[in-house]
Amino acid sequence: MQKTQKLKPNMALVIVLCLLSLCTFVATYFDIEMVPMITKLVTVTILLTFYFCQLNKMANIFLTIFLVFFIGDAFSVFDIGNLSAELSKATYIGAYLLLIFVLLGQLKKVRFEGLVTVYLVLVLLLNSYFLYALYEVAKENFVDDVNLVLYICHGVTLIGMTYFAFAVYLSRETAQSITFLLMVFCFVFSDVLNYICNLYVYYWIFEVFEVILHIAGLFLLYKYVYDHHTHRNSDKRINFSEYFIPTTETLKQIRVHL
Repeated sequence: MQKTQKLKPNMALVIVLCLLSLCTFVATYFDIEMVPMITKLVTVTILLTFYFCQLNKMANIFLTIFLVFFIGDAFSVFDIGNLSAELSKATYIGAYLLLIFVLLGQLKKVRFEGLVTVYLVLVLLLNSYFLYALYEVAKENFVDDVNLVLYICHGVTLIGMTYFAFAVYLSRETAQSITFLLMVFCFVFSDVLNYICNLYVYYWIFEVFEVILHIAGLFLLYKYVYDHHTHRNSDKRINFSEYFIPTTETLKQIRVHL
């Protein structure tokens, strides 16, 4: 009789987050506002619970980032007027600045030369243009100057985070750099969808993807921190296909005849 294979903690976490995303999809479709709010609020709590059930240590910078994200989610869920939304945006900006601080420690090994420089310039220009285009579309919907300043600071922070994440990835191409880059993508697209829903046009599917991408970004942050503390990160270069579909030299030698 074969032994029952135990479910790995990280796989269990993925299943839990997928169920939360599914609940968000169904609740948003049927206009049940409370479920997406609860989902967004409990995600950081679930991630920290799973993390500390496996490890008993976390660097202060990473723990602070998680707590700042939790505070930002709490402000976005408990709506007490414009002040709540402004505090939520300001808190998210603080979390992104802390992530940029983490990236700055890795930029010492980055070499800006050749195609890397060209790619980084293109990324900077495309992100700047996209931010400006979004501002031109939604500038009339800003309720006051505070929201406008927060939008500008938020956009500049997202551009900086994306730029540095690309710089680290293009120069190193490790599993950790890919994880960080994917995390940045999730947060950026989640925030862009949030601005589109709040300032331009609301569509329920946009709200669903906003929450799901936010959850995915937090999970990738969890994975990045977990790999960092378990020393699973290495300097070995990999590509995106190897990141998503792990392989071995033995598997590479297998020939398939069609």
